[in-house]
Amino acid sequence: MQYKLIKATRQAIAESHRTARRMCFIVVAIAAPLVTLTTEARATSELVLQMESSWRYDSNPFRLTENANVQAILGTGSKADAVQANDLRVEFVQPLDSPETRLVFAAQLGHRSYQQLPLDNTEYAARVAFEWRLGYLWAGKLLHAKELQLYDYQNGNLTTRDMLHRTTSSADLVLQVSPTIQIPLAIKVQRSNYDTLANSVFDSHDRGVDLGVRSLFGGGSTITFGLSSTEVSFPQRTGVLLGSLDSRYEDDEIYLASDWQYSALTRFSTRIAEMRRRYATLNSRDFSAITTELKLLHNYSPKTIFGISFWSRPYGLTDSAVLYTMNTGILLNASWRLSEKTILTAYSRNELQRYQYVDPAQGPLSTEFDQRRLGGSIGYAASRDFQLYAAGFRDQMTQGNSSVRISQNTLRVGLEYTFENVSGLAQRAGFRQPK
Repeated sequence: MQYKLIKATRQAIAESHRTARRMCFIVVAIAAPLVTLTTEARATSELVLQMESSWRYDSNPFRLTENANVQAILGTGSKADAVQANDLRVEFVQPLDSPETRLVFAAQLGHRSYQQLPLDNTEYAARVAFEWRLGYLWAGKLLHAKELQLYDYQNGNLTTRDMLHRTTSSADLVLQVSPTIQIPLAIKVQRSNYDTLANSVFDSHDRGVDLGVRSLFGGGSTITFGLSSTEVSFPQRTGVLLGSLDSRYEDDEIYLASDWQYSALTRFSTRIAEMRRRYATLNSRDFSAITTELKLLHNYSPKTIFGISFWSRPYGLTDSAVLYTMNTGILLNASWRLSEKTILTAYSRNELQRYQYVDPAQGPLSTEFDQRRLGGSIGYAASRDFQLYAAGFRDQMTQGNSSVRISQNTLRVGLEYTFENVSGLAQRAGFRQPK
């Protein structure tokens, strides 16, 4: 019964996907002239600009196994490389008739130059959002975003340059039923495409809808009960791939989410869901799972913050031998402000990845990967606008009890220049997050 309700909800608003995407362009086109025509804005326009230059050493950009024949695969005796990167970021916020009705534009442009591997690339990301409020009852957001980034190499299965193109459109609507009750509705459409033929079978088109009931409590705490449904299709999969990877699946969820301000120093958030996945043709591989996401943030002192995150849910891989993975992990992180100008961060991440292969007959030793990562950073604010930093991590991945191991070490040092017309904007925009 619960999944019939989800399906009915999805079908009732499926036609709204294209409408929501068109509305993003229409509303932005209408709102843009208002930026210049509005002469009595109730709030100040916000502008953040950041320029960054960095150098990074990477011991294994392609994430090759330790026993790989590097000379035969890459044509060189070393799998390590050095990378020079330059980035430009900007965020502009223009309030319209009120601080809650505003136009937000954010963009990033970066170039990466590799010393020896053929991975030179130019990345970008751009996002336009129109946030609005209509009286007491209605509020919402329309968003359109595009990004281009280097493929996230996983286990040495690809050793050529590949770029991921992603386009996202979404519409959010919130109805304020009472001072303590809201009904949120979110619709999202996302397209992902790869440049290489090898990864083209993972080009995807996602369509999702989320409907819930949210209770508001003091201190910004919330509890939400909701239904969500996501349909993921792979347009490039034909022929034999239909019988191995399939061309489409649907994820239906019933979830309970909370964001709880336990005290002035501690905040806790959680999302627990019963998920059911159904494949278009591989009906024997349908499954159900309880997915979990937990986060705890504790301000131990004015200078020290601790965090814990835990997750358990399925993920996809760009590996034609793997249908999906069920990942369970934990992240411990901390930050210390050593002085007014110096901040130190450290984290430990451990994740167990259980591979669900296309061929279920794969042996048990090949189905589990244990990934462990230790990392940290140090940042020094030379002035209000300039920051020097160094960051790095050590990553190790082991396949079951076999001898297959992947290791990667990175070290990055860089300089940032940040301009903000109002103090604190860069931090809020995420421009000064730990590296």
